[in-house]
Amino acid sequence: MGTHGQDSFAAYDVLARYYDLQHARFVPDVPMYLQAAARFGRAGRARILELGCGTARVMAPLVEAGHYVLGVDASEAMLRYARQRLPPPSSARYDLLAADIADLGAIFAAAGSTRSAFLPFDLAIIALNTFLHNLSRESQLAALHASRILLRAGGCLIVDLPPNDELAYQPDAGDSGEFEFEAQLKDDLHRTIVDKYVHSRILWARQEQWLRYRFEERAEDTHELIRVETAGFRLRHVFKHEMELLLIAAGFTDWSWYGDYNLSEYGEGSPRMIVFTTT
Repeated sequence: MGTHGQDSFAAYDVLARYYDLQHARFVPDVPMYLQAAARFGRAGRARILELGCGTARVMAPLVEAGHYVLGVDASEAMLRYARQRLPPPSSARYDLLAADIADLGAIFAAAGSTRSAFLPFDLAIIALNTFLHNLSRESQLAALHASRILLRAGGCLIVDLPPNDELAYQPDAGDSGEFEFEAQLKDDLHRTIVDKYVHSRILWARQEQWLRYRFEERAEDTHELIRVETAGFRLRHVFKHEMELLLIAAGFTDWSWYGDYNLSEYGEGSPRMIVFTTT
Protein backbone atom coordinates (compact mmCIF):
# COMPACT_ATOMS: atom_id res chain seq x y z
CA MET A 1 0.00 0.00 0.00
CA GLY A 2 1.07 3.56 -0.56
CA THR A 3 -0.70 6.82 0.29
CA HIS A 4 -4.25 5.88 1.22
CA GLY A 5 -7.49 6.97 2.71
CA GLN A 6 -7.79 6.08 6.38
CA ASP A 7 -10.18 3.22 5.56
CA SER A 8 -7.32 1.31 3.89
CA PHE A 9 -5.00 1.57 6.91
CA ALA A 10 -7.50 -0.28 9.12
CA ALA A 11 -8.63 -2.63 6.33
CA TYR A 12 -5.20 -4.17 5.84
CA ASP A 13 -5.00 -5.19 9.49
CA VAL A 14 -7.56 -7.79 8.40
CA LEU A 15 -6.70 -8.10 4.70
CA ALA A 16 -2.93 -8.67 4.95
CA ARG A 17 -3.21 -12.39 5.63
CA TYR A 18 -5.79 -13.02 2.92
CA TYR A 19 -3.90 -10.83 0.44
CA ASP A 20 -0.79 -12.92 1.00
CA LEU A 21 -2.70 -16.19 0.60
CA GLN A 22 -4.13 -15.03 -2.72
CA HIS A 23 -1.17 -13.22 -4.25
CA ALA A 24 1.92 -15.03 -2.96
CA ARG A 25 2.07 -17.17 -6.11
CA PHE A 26 1.29 -14.35 -8.54
CA VAL A 27 4.60 -14.01 -10.39
CA PRO A 28 4.02 -13.08 -14.08
CA ASP A 29 5.25 -9.52 -13.48
CA VAL A 30 8.44 -10.53 -11.65
CA PRO A 31 10.60 -11.15 -14.79
CA MET A 32 9.71 -7.64 -16.01
CA TYR A 33 11.07 -6.10 -12.81
CA LEU A 34 14.17 -8.30 -12.81
CA GLN A 35 14.92 -7.23 -16.39
CA ALA A 36 14.37 -3.57 -15.50
CA ALA A 37 16.72 -3.89 -12.52
CA ALA A 38 19.42 -5.32 -14.79
CA ARG A 39 18.81 -2.58 -17.36
CA PHE A 40 18.85 0.41 -15.02
CA GLY A 41 21.27 -0.89 -12.40
CA ARG A 42 25.01 -0.59 -12.56
CA ALA A 43 27.54 -3.43 -12.59
CA GLY A 44 24.67 -5.92 -12.44
CA ARG A 45 23.17 -4.49 -9.25
CA ALA A 46 20.37 -1.96 -8.85
CA ARG A 47 19.21 0.22 -6.00
CA ILE A 48 15.44 -0.17 -6.00
CA LEU A 49 12.62 1.65 -4.23
CA GLU A 50 9.32 -0.22 -4.06
CA LEU A 51 6.40 1.96 -3.01
CA GLY A 52 3.62 -0.15 -1.54
CA CYS A 53 5.75 -3.29 -1.23
CA GLY A 54 3.00 -5.17 0.62
CA THR A 55 4.05 -8.68 1.62
CA ALA A 56 7.25 -8.56 -0.51
CA ARG A 57 5.82 -10.59 -3.39
CA VAL A 58 7.92 -8.58 -5.90
CA MET A 59 10.58 -7.42 -3.48
CA ALA A 60 11.74 -10.88 -2.41
CA PRO A 61 12.91 -12.12 -5.86
CA LEU A 62 14.66 -8.79 -6.46
CA VAL A 63 16.54 -9.16 -3.17
CA GLU A 64 17.34 -12.79 -3.99
CA ALA A 65 18.83 -11.61 -7.31
CA GLY A 66 21.31 -9.47 -5.35
CA HIS A 67 19.72 -6.03 -5.72
CA TYR A 68 19.27 -3.61 -2.84
CA VAL A 69 15.56 -2.88 -2.24
CA LEU A 70 13.91 -0.44 0.11
CA GLY A 71 10.31 -1.57 0.55
CA VAL A 72 7.89 1.07 1.79
CA ASP A 73 4.37 0.35 2.96
CA ALA A 74 1.92 2.14 5.21
CA SER A 75 0.60 -1.12 6.69
CA GLU A 76 2.57 -2.77 9.48
CA ALA A 77 0.39 -5.85 9.03
CA MET A 78 1.59 -6.22 5.43
CA LEU A 79 5.20 -5.68 6.46
CA ARG A 80 4.97 -8.48 9.04
CA TYR A 81 4.31 -10.90 6.19
CA ALA A 82 7.10 -9.29 4.17
CA ARG A 83 9.59 -10.01 6.95
CA GLN A 84 8.55 -13.66 6.94
CA ARG A 85 9.11 -13.93 3.17
CA LEU A 86 12.45 -12.10 3.02
CA PRO A 87 15.82 -13.62 4.03
CA PRO A 88 17.41 -12.51 7.32
CA PRO A 89 18.55 -8.86 7.06
CA SER A 90 22.10 -9.94 7.91
CA SER A 91 22.28 -12.03 4.71
CA ALA A 92 20.78 -9.63 2.15
CA ARG A 93 20.67 -5.96 1.25
CA TYR A 94 17.23 -4.55 1.93
CA ASP A 95 15.26 -2.37 4.30
CA LEU A 96 11.57 -2.18 5.16
CA LEU A 97 10.00 1.13 6.07
CA ALA A 98 6.53 1.63 7.54
CA ALA A 99 5.59 5.03 6.14
CA ASP A 100 3.18 6.98 4.03
CA ILE A 101 4.61 7.83 0.64
CA ALA A 102 3.82 11.51 1.18
CA ASP A 103 6.32 11.57 4.06
CA LEU A 104 9.24 10.00 2.18
CA GLY A 105 10.96 13.26 1.30
CA ALA A 106 11.12 14.36 4.93
CA ILE A 107 12.13 10.88 6.06
CA PHE A 108 15.12 10.79 3.73
CA ALA A 109 16.11 14.33 4.60
CA ALA A 110 16.46 13.20 8.21
CA ALA A 111 17.68 9.65 7.53
CA GLY A 112 20.87 8.22 8.86
CA SER A 113 23.52 6.52 6.76
CA THR A 114 21.64 3.19 6.40
CA ARG A 115 19.03 4.44 3.96
CA SER A 116 20.86 7.47 2.55
CA ALA A 117 23.79 5.31 1.46
CA PHE A 118 21.66 3.92 -1.37
CA LEU A 119 20.50 7.28 -2.70
CA PRO A 120 19.74 7.97 -5.41
CA PHE A 121 17.78 4.92 -6.59
CA ASP A 122 18.15 3.40 -10.04
CA LEU A 123 14.60 2.06 -10.19
CA ALA A 124 11.29 2.78 -8.46
CA ILE A 125 8.32 0.43 -8.60
CA ILE A 126 4.60 0.84 -7.92
CA ALA A 127 3.31 -2.64 -8.75
CA LEU A 128 -0.06 -4.29 -9.52
CA ASN A 129 -2.72 -1.60 -9.01
CA THR A 130 -1.08 -0.18 -5.87
CA PHE A 131 -1.26 3.33 -7.34
CA LEU A 132 -5.09 3.12 -7.22
CA HIS A 133 -4.97 3.36 -3.43
CA ASN A 134 -4.16 7.05 -3.88
CA LEU A 135 -7.61 8.60 -3.57
CA SER A 136 -6.79 12.26 -4.19
CA ARG A 137 -4.77 14.24 -6.71
CA GLU A 138 -2.51 15.33 -3.85
CA SER A 139 -1.65 11.77 -2.84
CA GLN A 140 -1.17 10.70 -6.47
CA LEU A 141 1.30 13.52 -7.00
CA ALA A 142 3.02 12.81 -3.68
CA ALA A 143 3.73 9.24 -4.79
CA LEU A 144 5.08 10.32 -8.16
CA HIS A 145 7.06 13.27 -6.78
CA ALA A 146 8.70 11.09 -4.11
CA SER A 147 9.76 8.67 -6.83
CA ARG A 148 11.24 11.42 -9.00
CA ILE A 149 13.29 13.14 -6.32
CA LEU A 150 14.72 9.84 -5.07
CA LEU A 151 15.70 8.53 -8.51
CA ARG A 152 19.07 9.24 -10.11
CA ALA A 153 19.30 11.03 -13.42
CA GLY A 154 18.38 8.41 -16.01
CA GLY A 155 16.61 6.28 -13.41
CA CYS A 156 13.21 4.74 -14.10
CA LEU A 157 9.81 4.59 -12.41
CA ILE A 158 7.47 1.72 -13.35
CA VAL A 159 3.77 1.97 -12.51
CA ASP A 160 1.53 -1.03 -13.23
CA LEU A 161 -2.11 0.02 -13.75
CA PRO A 162 -5.29 -1.65 -14.99
CA PRO A 163 -6.24 -0.69 -18.57
CA ASN A 164 -8.56 2.22 -19.42
CA ASP A 165 -11.64 -0.01 -19.72
CA GLU A 166 -11.09 -2.01 -16.52
CA LEU A 167 -13.70 -0.14 -14.48
CA ALA A 168 -16.41 -0.92 -17.02
CA TYR A 169 -15.95 -4.67 -16.48
CA GLN A 170 -15.94 -4.60 -12.68
CA PRO A 171 -19.05 -5.93 -10.88
CA ASP A 172 -21.39 -3.25 -9.59
CA ALA A 173 -23.79 -4.32 -6.84
CA GLY A 174 -24.84 -0.73 -6.16
CA ASP A 175 -26.59 -0.28 -2.82
CA SER A 176 -27.83 -3.87 -2.70
CA GLY A 177 -25.28 -5.00 -0.14
CA GLU A 178 -25.02 -8.36 -1.90
CA PHE A 179 -21.71 -10.22 -1.92
CA GLU A 180 -20.48 -12.33 -4.85
CA PHE A 181 -18.13 -15.29 -4.54
CA GLU A 182 -14.70 -14.29 -5.88
CA ALA A 183 -12.15 -16.94 -4.95
CA GLN A 184 -11.29 -19.85 -2.70
CA LEU A 185 -8.00 -19.60 -0.85
CA LYS A 186 -6.09 -22.40 0.86
CA ASP A 187 -4.03 -21.93 4.00
CA ASP A 188 -1.70 -24.95 4.09
CA LEU A 189 -0.12 -23.87 7.37
CA HIS A 190 -3.39 -23.86 9.31
CA ARG A 191 -5.10 -26.47 7.09
CA THR A 192 -8.06 -24.26 6.35
CA ILE A 193 -10.05 -23.17 3.32
CA VAL A 194 -11.16 -19.55 2.93
CA ASP A 195 -14.06 -18.52 0.70
CA LYS A 196 -13.65 -14.91 -0.40
CA TYR A 197 -16.72 -12.82 -1.28
CA VAL A 198 -16.79 -9.27 -2.62
CA HIS A 199 -19.29 -6.43 -2.77
CA SER A 200 -18.24 -3.96 -5.46
CA ARG A 201 -19.79 -0.56 -6.06
CA ILE A 202 -18.77 1.71 -8.95
CA LEU A 203 -18.96 5.48 -8.66
CA TRP A 204 -18.28 6.77 -12.16
CA ALA A 205 -18.37 10.48 -11.29
CA ARG A 206 -15.52 9.91 -8.82
CA GLN A 207 -13.65 7.25 -10.86
CA GLU A 208 -13.84 5.13 -7.72
CA GLN A 209 -14.58 1.54 -6.88
CA TRP A 210 -15.76 0.77 -3.35
CA LEU A 211 -14.86 -2.78 -2.32
CA ARG A 212 -16.07 -4.72 0.67
CA TYR A 213 -14.78 -8.24 1.32
CA ARG A 214 -16.07 -11.10 3.45
CA PHE A 215 -13.91 -14.09 4.30
CA GLU A 216 -15.43 -17.34 5.56
CA GLU A 217 -12.77 -19.70 6.88
CA ARG A 218 -13.42 -23.39 7.44
CA ALA A 219 -11.38 -26.38 8.59
CA GLU A 220 -10.08 -28.28 5.60
CA ASP A 221 -11.08 -31.69 6.93
CA THR A 222 -14.38 -31.07 8.79
CA HIS A 223 -15.54 -27.89 6.99
CA GLU A 224 -16.40 -26.43 10.40
CA LEU A 225 -16.74 -22.64 10.25
CA ILE A 226 -13.82 -21.12 12.16
CA ARG A 227 -14.21 -17.40 11.54
CA VAL A 228 -15.86 -14.74 9.40
CA GLU A 229 -14.06 -11.44 8.79
CA THR A 230 -14.94 -8.37 6.74
CA ALA A 231 -12.93 -5.40 5.54
CA GLY A 232 -13.07 -2.89 2.71
CA PHE A 233 -11.48 0.07 1.00
CA ARG A 234 -11.77 2.35 -2.03
CA LEU A 235 -9.75 2.52 -5.22
CA ARG A 236 -9.47 5.50 -7.54
CA HIS A 237 -8.96 4.41 -11.14
CA VAL A 238 -6.77 6.50 -13.40
CA PHE A 239 -6.80 6.73 -17.19
CA LYS A 240 -3.82 6.89 -19.55
CA HIS A 241 -3.90 10.57 -20.50
CA GLU A 242 -4.75 11.55 -16.93
CA MET A 243 -1.69 9.63 -15.77
CA GLU A 244 0.49 11.46 -18.29
CA LEU A 245 -0.69 14.81 -16.89
CA LEU A 246 0.12 13.60 -13.37
CA LEU A 247 3.59 12.56 -14.53
CA ILE A 248 4.17 15.98 -16.07
CA ALA A 249 2.99 17.69 -12.88
CA ALA A 250 5.42 15.55 -10.88
CA GLY A 251 8.32 16.57 -13.12
CA PHE A 252 8.64 13.59 -15.48
CA THR A 253 9.01 14.35 -19.18
CA ASP A 254 9.59 11.03 -20.97
CA TRP A 255 7.64 7.76 -20.82
CA SER A 256 6.64 4.62 -22.68
CA TRP A 257 3.41 2.59 -22.36
CA TYR A 258 3.08 -1.18 -22.46
CA GLY A 259 0.07 -3.49 -22.45
CA ASP A 260 1.39 -6.57 -20.66
CA TYR A 261 4.35 -7.95 -18.74
CA ASN A 262 6.08 -8.92 -21.98
CA LEU A 263 6.15 -5.19 -22.80
CA SER A 264 3.89 -5.40 -25.83
CA GLU A 265 2.49 -2.11 -27.12
CA TYR A 266 -0.50 -0.82 -25.14
CA GLY A 267 -3.73 -0.83 -27.14
CA GLU A 268 -7.29 -2.10 -27.36
CA GLY A 269 -7.72 -5.27 -25.34
CA SER A 270 -4.44 -4.98 -23.45
CA PRO A 271 -4.71 -6.69 -20.05
CA ARG A 272 -2.46 -4.16 -18.29
CA MET A 273 -1.43 -0.51 -18.68
CA ILE A 274 2.20 -0.15 -17.62
CA VAL A 275 4.21 3.03 -17.80
CA PHE A 276 8.02 3.28 -17.74
CA THR A 277 9.02 6.87 -17.10
CA THR A 278 12.60 8.10 -16.78
CA THR A 279 14.17 11.07 -15.05
